[in-house]
Amino acid sequence: MQDLLAIGGCTAVGKSAFALKLSEYLNMEIISADSVQVYKGLEIATSKPTHKERAICKHHLVDIIGLFDTFNAYDFVKKATQAIDEIAKLNKLPVIVGGTGLYIDSLLFGFDFQSNKHQKNFDYEYIFYNDEREKIYRRINIRVDNMIKNGLVDEVKTLRSMGVSKNEQCMQAIGYKEIGDYLEGNCSLDEAITLIKKNTRNYAKRQTTWFKNNGAVMWMTKDEDALIKYLLNRFSQYKKA
Repeated sequence: MQDLLAIGGCTAVGKSAFALKLSEYLNMEIISADSVQVYKGLEIATSKPTHKERAICKHHLVDIIGLFDTFNAYDFVKKATQAIDEIAKLNKLPVIVGGTGLYIDSLLFGFDFQSNKHQKNFDYEYIFYNDEREKIYRRINIRVDNMIKNGLVDEVKTLRSMGVSKNEQCMQAIGYKEIGDYLEGNCSLDEAITLIKKNTRNYAKRQTTWFKNNGAVMWMTKDEDALIKYLLNRFSQYKKA
């Protein structure tokens, strides 16, 4: 049975940074479980791994589809399964990391995941990486402010000039939708920024509820060292020399 580690968590909690830290100790590759990072051309509001981070640990399922394409849980399971097979052939541990709980659960449990019946394809560990709500909200506010400073408005303008309409699936992502409304004159920039922060907080709440209810074992960020120790023991055959 194939070993697999899944790390879920809400936006801005630090799960990607934790996974990179874990890669210092384990021979592993990361598979992104993020419904927005799959899009080529969506950059600023997606929190994609940087080129430096991708050099530290290989990432799969980032920048794999075009702006006019659609992507769903079925597509994720198909492509993630292919990536798992590739990683396993290298005798490395596949590590699923992301906040799209539907994707992770569809992979682990099948599309009837609410029955919590394991597909028996994986010998898996399912972690819900969490932090105090106030800390997450502060990080969300900082992240959104940085998105604006880094040119999110210009990015959305460029996408619109390329013919990417507000009706495309990719433009429904938080950040792109609100800035699109601003560019159409439906709100001020300040109102759009406030709404991005609010919608991101609400999304984080939904993500937290999902992972709490769907079988993931919660670890708080303050227990990071203990979690690393646990995972090194759990997946000892993948330890780096």
